[in-house]
Amino acid sequence: MNEKRVLLAEDELVSATYLKDSLSALGYKVTLAGDGKQALEYYLDNPFPVVITDYEMPGLNGAELIQELKSEDNDPVIFMLTSHINPKLIVNVMKLGVYDYLVKPLEEQEISMKLKRAFEFYEMKRIETITKRERQLRLEGHLEWIQWKEKMAGVGEFNRLNQNLFESLKNSFCQGAGFGALVTLLKLVADTTVKEGNHYKIESDLMELIQINTGMAEKALKMFADIDLMVSSPMQFEEITCVELYQQFQIWLQDLKPLLDLKNQQILVSDLKPNHSKYKVSFNDFTLRTSFKEIITNACKFSESNSNITILTNVEYSWFKCVVYNQPTANADGTRGIPLQYENLVFEPFYRLSKNVFDEYGTLDFGLGLSYVDSCLKKHEGKLSVHNVVDHSEWSDSPVTKVAFQFSLPVKKI
Repeated sequence: MNEKRVLLAEDELVSATYLKDSLSALGYKVTLAGDGKQALEYYLDNPFPVVITDYEMPGLNGAELIQELKSEDNDPVIFMLTSHINPKLIVNVMKLGVYDYLVKPLEEQEISMKLKRAFEFYEMKRIETITKRERQLRLEGHLEWIQWKEKMAGVGEFNRLNQNLFESLKNSFCQGAGFGALVTLLKLVADTTVKEGNHYKIESDLMELIQINTGMAEKALKMFADIDLMVSSPMQFEEITCVELYQQFQIWLQDLKPLLDLKNQQILVSDLKPNHSKYKVSFNDFTLRTSFKEIITNACKFSESNSNITILTNVEYSWFKCVVYNQPTANADGTRGIPLQYENLVFEPFYRLSKNVFDEYGTLDFGLGLSYVDSCLKKHEGKLSVHNVVDHSEWSDSPVTKVAFQFSLPVKKI
């Protein structure tokens, strides 16, 4: 996550050191840039939620840096740092689109208050951005469904010469298009079957498609039934220590070893923390085991070959937290990870970032797995989230983007 990260662009060493120390003492992780050009490089490498920049700097000055930052899709909250209190200058600074200004010398209480509000403002902007993009994606999805229905409407009598239609329908199934394609197929069957006595005659190609996808439809319906049962019925919980839950993870991972061989992947698990023995959680073994395996399976499916999947556990702030990191394959546009606007959509039924089907993993590719996980965590009164992180710990010249799935369960002190 980008919480508590601040980029400071200041060319005066004394002033920069003092401000960095002050912010660090307040709990912020500060990255110091000696000029505007270096600050922009740092930001483009790993965007910061909050940027504090001096007004006068060599090379790329504060105003120019702000213009560059404001051109980004999700621009940061920007403070202008200045030693001038000329009202005209302050007005010109605010016109640049900055959030606020800081006048040197700085007071620690003022910095603390303004930065706290800045991070709150950034999170509000972030949620607003996600919400707007989600609405757009939902509308696009709805329009695609309408176009699909219009395309398939009035198909009429099945014609073997119209192989484009048949291949399109077949590919839609193979790519996990969902129940929309299934409905279209059934309509096509109804329009093309010929009654002969007490029997109906159906095209062999259509029958083959139905047979292929019957199992897939059954699995989807079963998953719906499992989710409905979990949401609508009382769930039996047992209390175990966080140490025992950690040990359960190790046991569950044994069942997933065959999946690792498909891409020559490894799972690395953090060591048991001392505080694990001081807390306990309430959990339902079957649903949590199923959800844990679903998260790990997704990490395997969407990770690079020969990569590591890292699992970290900890107890903090009354929560048992488990984070699963994986190194994702490239998206269609060449980017990596989950785009900001998809962070909530991935947990909805039928929503899938990838159009690929992973038959070798033996899972549904309808986008129902994470919906099950989301329902399970809600039933446990837990939390579930996914976001990107930029990992600088690898021994390489450039940082690596990773996807972090985190789920949290409330704990009780023993």
